[in-house]
Amino acid sequence: MADIERIRGILGQEELILVGHCFGGFLASLYAAEFPEYVEGMVLVTPAKVLVLPQKEGRIFEEVRVRLPEDMREEYDAFLSDYLSFGDIFSESEADLAAMNERLTEYYEVATSAQAPEQVETVGWDVKAIYVSIGKRHDYRDSLQAVKAPVLVVHGPEDIYQLKGASRSYAGAFLEAESRLVEDAGHFPFYAQPDLFARVVGEFLGESE
Repeated sequence: MADIERIRGILGQEELILVGHCFGGFLASLYAAEFPEYVEGMVLVTPAKVLVLPQKEGRIFEEVRVRLPEDMREEYDAFLSDYLSFGDIFSESEADLAAMNERLTEYYEVATSAQAPEQVETVGWDVKAIYVSIGKRHDYRDSLQAVKAPVLVVHGPEDIYQLKGASRSYAGAFLEAESRLVEDAGHFPFYAQPDLFARVVGEFLGESE
């Protein structure tokens, strides 16, 4: 949030239109709650289901497991045990952690029969830092009532990273929010359906000007 505010100051912008995907959508929401006077509008694309923790349903690792072929589940369980072990995390390198994140993406692709967008570089420590820093218990929904700007929540109905309930929880937390589906898309609607995604977002931005 401090980074966003610093960038706003450097650019000399009185207000921002924020667009955030997944965890970026969560961060954009928290920034808007902290600095509502500086937000003109927001587009939250399949925002991360972390407004409320702990989660009672729709947990990503469980959703992936259910959708994997049965003969891969034992292998996946062993991987997940290592992936979520933090006891010796500081003995791991950036490359080691990045490789584990890549492997998790591979399981996701098998579970969803969908390919994730190619990335220049897969990060390692960034993901672990999120897990460690986010905490185990909170509810930010009331804080989002401070946001007066219009909000668009975009969801891909084939998304198993963030189920529809996650997007619904964001839309319900803001005073002025609307939800739009990008059909035949999952967690990366801007990748799976770029033209439709651009039209949906463009229509919202036109309305918010």
